[in-house]
Amino acid sequence: MSDTICISVSHRRGTSHYLINRFKKRYVAFFVLFLSSMLGYGSYNIYQLYTQNQASSVQLSQLNVQAEQLSDSLTEENATNLALSQELEDKKNELMLLEQRIDDVEAALGLQTENVNTPLEQRIDSAAVGSAVRATLFRMIPNGSPTPNIRMSSGFGTRIHPVTGKRKRHNGLDFAANIGTPIYAPADGVIENVRPSNKGSGNFVKINHALGFMSTYSHMKRFNVKRGQFVRKGDLIGWTGNSGLSTGPHLHYEIRFLGRALNPKPFVMWTPDNFDSLFEKEKSVQWAALLNMVNNMVGMQVQLTQAPAYHDSNGSEQGFTTTAKTSVTTNTATPSRQL
Repeated sequence: MSDTICISVSHRRGTSHYLINRFKKRYVAFFVLFLSSMLGYGSYNIYQLYTQNQASSVQLSQLNVQAEQLSDSLTEENATNLALSQELEDKKNELMLLEQRIDDVEAALGLQTENVNTPLEQRIDSAAVGSAVRATLFRMIPNGSPTPNIRMSSGFGTRIHPVTGKRKRHNGLDFAANIGTPIYAPADGVIENVRPSNKGSGNFVKINHALGFMSTYSHMKRFNVKRGQFVRKGDLIGWTGNSGLSTGPHLHYEIRFLGRALNPKPFVMWTPDNFDSLFEKEKSVQWAALLNMVNNMVGMQVQLTQAPAYHDSNGSEQGFTTTAKTSVTTNTATPSRQL
């Protein structure tokens, strides 16, 4: 057996022959195998590096997103803190302005503060008595129109009755309201009477208010209340109609004090802006005594809210029975000076 291998390579110039010893052939095979292994290992390492690089890029992108989110959150928190700081500063300025003008408020309400060093909270409570009296009166005594924005078609007093043609006293106001116009309670009260009828006053409602006042509603179409029901100022009590002895759709509205009919017009026109007008036009009610009673009642409510608390031997919180130091100056001679 020959120890050499002949390799022939043909080309355009002819054929070339190469002789390779069999022993050297093993080294060539080993070299080729080694080279293949190195190339495979290198390719694997390159793939690993590429994979790690991709993972690092993804993590870096996630970290960038989180950093942007944290930055946005921090910006929002800073903006919120700035807004709260500004709001706090505005409240401080409002409180300073209130302290500067509290004397004017007390003077406008007819109150006098004996001690200028009285804490602001007590001074505000004292002023609140005056405003609370007014608010209480406008809840208890009928005021405003029961059918807002509807004109009055007939006033209070003696007139020729439109149906009978005879002179008769008209004890209320007529509002020229179309059928179905809402009717609202002019003050807090309780429904004393709900009477359906096709005669006289027609469908009729009577409300008992506080302090001896009462209001009635005639010629209604439908009711929205029942007898014994408590209503608050502004509650819907029914709708206007043309029931009973009536020549056309309208609401007949009356106000009575201790059963005596009063002219409703001053009550309809009574607002916080012309507070004294009712007392000047309606002389049949002892307004000075009434206002003094309401003033004392509201003052007592403020005193109860101001009463300090103490703890008994068992640690339970209890209220003192003594009255607070807040006082309200009342002039019974002129009703408007009591507030």
